[in-house]
Amino acid sequence: MTHLETSTNTTNQAIGEKLYDLCMIDQLCRGNQEQVKKMVNVFISQVPKAVEEIKSAYQNKDFTAVKNVAHRIKPTLSYYAIVKIAKDMLQIEALAEQGFATAELEMRIKKLDDVTAEVVTLMKKDFLFN
Repeated sequence: MTHLETSTNTTNQAIGEKLYDLCMIDQLCRGNQEQVKKMVNVFISQVPKAVEEIKSAYQNKDFTAVKNVAHRIKPTLSYYAIVKIAKDMLQIEALAEQGFATAELEMRIKKLDDVTAEVVTLMKKDFLFN
């Protein structure tokens, strides 16, 4: 097995709980490890920007933008098997659809921010410094 095939990180996670998994990305890239690395780099550069868009839209009470950006990044998170926030993404969309700020929406956006930041940190550690 190559390094990339085994890059399902469990650091700081409960036993058996993976923060992300590259199996689907590996399949999409047909095992081309350079392409997998490029896809990881795209994730690292794009997802934090999208999360910042969500946070900014929420602060500006632009709930349509919150919903749209969450909807846009939801498939990306599923491609990387970031299941820890899958339900939160659905809830962010549903809550933003209501068109007003709630403690639950704010909490779920915070969790999205925290989890994606942790995934990016782990990906950088796993791919950029090896």
